[in-house]
Amino acid sequence: MPAQTHSRNSRRRKIKSDSWHRRNARRTFRFVNSIVLVVSIISYLSVLVSPEYLWLSGFVAMLIPFCLIINVFFVLLWWWRKRWYALYSLFILIIGFPFLQASVSFGGIWKENIPKNKKYLSVLSYNVREFDVYQRTKDNHTVTKNTITWIKNDTSDIKCIQDFYNSERTNFFNTREQLSAQGSKNPYYFHARYTSANHDKGQFGIAIFSKYPFINKGEVAFKVRTDNGAIFADIAKGKDTIRIYNIHLESMSINQNELKPIDQPEETFWYAGRRLKRGFSMRAQQVQTITNHIKTSPYPVILCGDLNDLPYSYTYFKLRRNLKNAFESKGLGTEFTFNGKLFFLRIDNQFYDNDKLDCLYFETHREVDFSDHYPLSAVYEID
Repeated sequence: MPAQTHSRNSRRRKIKSDSWHRRNARRTFRFVNSIVLVVSIISYLSVLVSPEYLWLSGFVAMLIPFCLIINVFFVLLWWWRKRWYALYSLFILIIGFPFLQASVSFGGIWKENIPKNKKYLSVLSYNVREFDVYQRTKDNHTVTKNTITWIKNDTSDIKCIQDFYNSERTNFFNTREQLSAQGSKNPYYFHARYTSANHDKGQFGIAIFSKYPFINKGEVAFKVRTDNGAIFADIAKGKDTIRIYNIHLESMSINQNELKPIDQPEETFWYAGRRLKRGFSMRAQQVQTITNHIKTSPYPVILCGDLNDLPYSYTYFKLRRNLKNAFESKGLGTEFTFNGKLFFLRIDNQFYDNDKLDCLYFETHREVDFSDHYPLSAVYEID
């Protein structure tokens, strides 16, 4: 066989081989893409199913951020190859837009740009981790002092505190009196629910501080009593009355220090799985009780708190159906709220009744790292 003919045959075989590999790779990508599309739709629907009745839905919802990222990859891949398959993943991203909104926000403005001629209410929400009463940092309560000082210096009209701690037996931890600013020209009204106490008769719970008087206040009682809870207060600002909810839902109950080393993944898996399953179910019960209570409110609602759940959860979307999220309206970037190893979590939120209120400003104070949560500030215009 002439050398030239042999060379042509070799090129043909190489071309056929390359073509076969390209077709095979394309089929593989299309197959994976199809699986991702199905999983994406199932995970989207899972936020509509209460984990109280189907606990698996809580775990499936956790796949949503991964589905969003992978669908973005496939849109770019097929678009670059000029394939119409890109439309499938693009469609999935479009119907998943609420989850994108819950992930990243670009509606933020500088605080200096808040209109001065508006009638508004400023609100702070902060999980203070019990004011570090057990001195987790072993530094003579420096964290406690800094946390209390920061909250006292904050000028918000309403301050909702989760993991609140108060002890009447010491001046140092008499946080109710300190944050109420009793004896000053502008004291705060106070409402709290305590769920437990320690050997020093210090009390743990949640609290609302308000510059404006309460015309009504109370507790939202959960079906199952826990160390978490929810309270409300109707505050009167001039001719307007607004209901403030402060909630702290069931914890994820995952102790970061109990997570096993990477060479023991099965122990970490079962430990985290059991804790998450219980948390999903409890929070589903609690958020149902809260949403039922909100429906009875005769006033516009602002809800603050530590949901202990992700923005891709039944809990979050149950609240989101009737209330708008302040981060989604005026946040900037991702604004994660957890200050710990799992830094990528946004579990603290403010929701509001957008029929009667408008969010003008929202900020996560990531420079305030005294607790394992960052404080949230928002400003609402009252119609």
